[in-house]
Amino acid sequence: MKKLFIYFLALAAFFFTACEDDKPIKEETPKGEAELLILSEGSWNGNNSTLARYNVETKELDKDYFNTINKRGLGDTGNDMLKYGSKIYIVMNVSSTIEVIDTKNGKSLRQIPMKTTDGNSKQPRRIAAHNGKVYVTSFDDTVTKIDTATYNIDATLTVGQEPEGIWVKGNKLYVSNSGGLSGYANTVSVINIATFKEESKVEVGVNPGTIQGDSEGDIYVWSGGNYADISPSFQRIDAAAGKVETVADVDSPAGFTISNDKAYIISGSYGSPYKLMVYDCKTEKVITENFVTDNTQIGIIYHVSVDDVSGDVFISETDYSVPGNVHCFDKNGKLKYSLNAVGINPKVVEVLP
Repeated sequence: MKKLFIYFLALAAFFFTACEDDKPIKEETPKGEAELLILSEGSWNGNNSTLARYNVETKELDKDYFNTINKRGLGDTGNDMLKYGSKIYIVMNVSSTIEVIDTKNGKSLRQIPMKTTDGNSKQPRRIAAHNGKVYVTSFDDTVTKIDTATYNIDATLTVGQEPEGIWVKGNKLYVSNSGGLSGYANTVSVINIATFKEESKVEVGVNPGTIQGDSEGDIYVWSGGNYADISPSFQRIDAAAGKVETVADVDSPAGFTISNDKAYIISGSYGSPYKLMVYDCKTEKVITENFVTDNTQIGIIYHVSVDDVSGDVFISETDYSVPGNVHCFDKNGKLKYSLNAVGINPKVVEVLP
């Protein structure tokens, strides 16, 4: 019982932590940010997730943009968001749906129900896209393949316990199996996209979450540990050799994102100071211990998003109870602007060119 209580305390904090047709998408080269979409998870079971839209030029911010356009709430616990083609896909965990909206006007195009064969919630968590399909991990131990033209579920694959993060590299899907609801797992499933079958499992740290890759074929995974005697870790997987190496000089990792071969790693823990480290995936060295160079004070860093074009870094700040802030820094770590009280537990920022 004590373990379960500790886990759900951590889980509460962690929760608040495509194309137009059936052909592959050919994206136009973006010209830089014009607007932002900001997904705020809301409080777990609070049914108060929000999607905000910010116009960078006019400085207009609609904190409840989805409601403004669709005259209804987004739902409960928005865990992830992905722009793919002309659509935005939002993963709603407790509501157990994938909300699909039009990028230009924000109108809901479809709510895809994520249910098991017996009608229970799959608890979807993270999303990735490839060649006209989106792939969603869910806490019913599966990865779901969805066609972006028909919105039909093409296939479901059972992987490891409570799969969390997902990443596409080449013809493979890499899925981190957290085991978070059933005692913690420590594997990454390697899935052949063409056959949609698991080829192997790679052993990593306990309770793996975020997983992403660099341009040289390495896969990086953050593992949260067991919130007791096993500490979080940031590891590099040599995908070709299947070799796993812990990056020792990253202190107390709490999540990351990779952009242009740089890993922006949240470092810190609840009740302790947070900072954003930067790790060069090519040289395999830490570039800086603290990305912020202008002494801007930030509390609990909940998530980090990066614009691949401008290099702008968006740091989401939370206290898990009241609407949090999103701070935009330039690539040199200097604050450009802050959006205050955007939503409860602000998370993913998508840049719309």
